[in-house]
Amino acid sequence: MKNILIPIDFSKNAENALAFAISLAAGFGADIHLVHAYHSTSHAGHLANVDRVIKEDRDKEMNDYLEKAKTLAGNLNLNGRCRKGYAVEIIKDEVEKVNADLIVMGTLGASNVSKKIMGSTTSNLIKNIETPILAIPASTENTGFDNLVVALDALNSPDPSLLNPMMEIAKNYAASVHLIHVSKETLHTDVDPDVKNHLSASGLAFSFTKILSEDTLEGILNFSEEKENSMLCLVSRQRNWFGNLFHNSISQQIAKKAASPLLILHD
Repeated sequence: MKNILIPIDFSKNAENALAFAISLAAGFGADIHLVHAYHSTSHAGHLANVDRVIKEDRDKEMNDYLEKAKTLAGNLNLNGRCRKGYAVEIIKDEVEKVNADLIVMGTLGASNVSKKIMGSTTSNLIKNIETPILAIPASTENTGFDNLVVALDALNSPDPSLLNPMMEIAKNYAASVHLIHVSKETLHTDVDPDVKNHLSASGLAFSFTKILSEDTLEGILNFSEEKENSMLCLVSRQRNWFGNLFHNSISQQIAKKAASPLLILHD
């Protein structure tokens, strides 16, 4: 993992996400890239200079933020910039520009407006981007992780290499890995042999648990809650299965497990 991208809205929760990203970057020796997206609805005439004023204000806020962030980042390479445009489009473009391996972002901001922006932004990114996303709820403290709960659709197992970001994070924190499969029916399922071999070859110890539940997401969250100081990871090669977990806003889903960061891995 060489590059970590952090979309920020200058809220307290963005600072919390930054703390997590710095902790990860320190373990990987990765570079940290901050981006702030803004837009205005100014028109010609007496509002012609509004865009310039907004840009100047945002750039100053970013520079101040970077000065503070660099004191926390130590020797890590950290940079940031503000760009005019809609958040999801800007973030997707920044991912390509900095070759981001991971996006780390807060899911609930400090104000009602920020909550709506960050909630919808995270949800849209999850649906429309392939880069792994680590979503950090507002109430989460950066204390590292002891457990990493990975929810798999065992009947449609992913390409084992998709699990690499999860594996890197697990090794970084020396966390125990718990693979789980939730089903409404009692099925004789097991982890795909390719997934098992991929994890075993890396030297990563793991367990596998089958859970019977009428509500897939509830089954996942209940298991995760039993594991102290945990991160939850969702991955599937089937978009329908994955999309069904997020038929409501991501903020509402994460609110059920407010203290647990959520790692999203895409096919």
